[in-house]
Amino acid sequence: MKFTVNTTEFLKAINSVDGVISVREIKSALSNLKIQTGENEVYLSATDLEIAIKTSVPSTIGEKGTASLPAKQLSSIFKNLNFDTSLLTTTEQSENSETTITDASGKMDTKFKVNGIDSEDIKIIPKVDEASVVEFPCQTIREMFRKTSYAMAIEETRFVFNGLFLKPDNTDLIVVGTDGRRLSKIVRKFPKQFPFKNGVIIPHKAVREMLKMMEGKETAKIGFVEEQIYVSSGNVELLFKLIDGNFPDYEQVIPKQTTESVRVVKADFLTFLKQALISAEEPSKQIRLAFSKGNVNISSSNPGTMMFDHNMPIEYNGEAITIAFKGDYLSDVVKAVDDPEVILEFTTSSAPVLFKDPSDSDFVSVIMPMKL
Repeated sequence: MKFTVNTTEFLKAINSVDGVISVREIKSALSNLKIQTGENEVYLSATDLEIAIKTSVPSTIGEKGTASLPAKQLSSIFKNLNFDTSLLTTTEQSENSETTITDASGKMDTKFKVNGIDSEDIKIIPKVDEASVVEFPCQTIREMFRKTSYAMAIEETRFVFNGLFLKPDNTDLIVVGTDGRRLSKIVRKFPKQFPFKNGVIIPHKAVREMLKMMEGKETAKIGFVEEQIYVSSGNVELLFKLIDGNFPDYEQVIPKQTTESVRVVKADFLTFLKQALISAEEPSKQIRLAFSKGNVNISSSNPGTMMFDHNMPIEYNGEAITIAFKGDYLSDVVKAVDDPEVILEFTTSSAPVLFKDPSDSDFVSVIMPMKL
């Protein structure tokens, strides 16, 4: 294999696919990138067996072929090259391959040699029939993921919590994230119905890669390929397994009625929450909101070390009530709200608390209070 490629563009391609590689993988096919030549481009692929990713970069092909090279080393090399165009030449050895990286212009007498392994060990994404995918606007999905993904779990033993639940309702799409202690839900309308009927659970790693691949793009495509979800945007493609299991009935978690409702200024509230987190005791980082007539007291403490206390004027005429929250949960949901104000709805100190965006009636978040 032999090809010439723009150094900066090749590094961008490496960065767009190496996110699926586990940091725990050392010297195996799963720590490598597969490089494959096309007609006027090279394809880069990576996989962790649960998710596969593929992208392409324009290049001048001298000799067609494939190679499998360690992602970490390849990224480090291209980050530090000081020439514009790189020449990669792969020669087959007895048990593996060797790829030489040099200055394509010949001006720099620089040479890197990297050993590879059998490229057949890395499965690449197959060619997809365009009739099997549906196009959707990236900005809307990115917004939905941003306002819900913080609530999903990462390593929860209940695997269904380790991702986002996507459920079509005709041309509406419902996205829900929960870790069992908090929940966020959002609904948006799309030009076409998404190609799954009963809802799917997209793993958190795939959510992260989708957000990354859709950044700055207008549209993307989604569909089923080999019983997996396929997503593409621009020159990046994803293929990943879904989380198998039944997502909980999220509607049961969302309170249908509350007795109290208050509005707080988002910017001010977030500032005081950040201050309260400084003195909140690990690991829960508990923050207490004490509501009384015309005021909410925001407080936290780390016994014997420090404490925080602030009174924030609000419109409130209900009974005095104190509700305790995990501090990070509070700041996460406040950040997700786009309106200058945040609505809090509650009934008792132990009942689920609703958080709403005044300018987005299709978004709601729920947090279970902590014991005082």
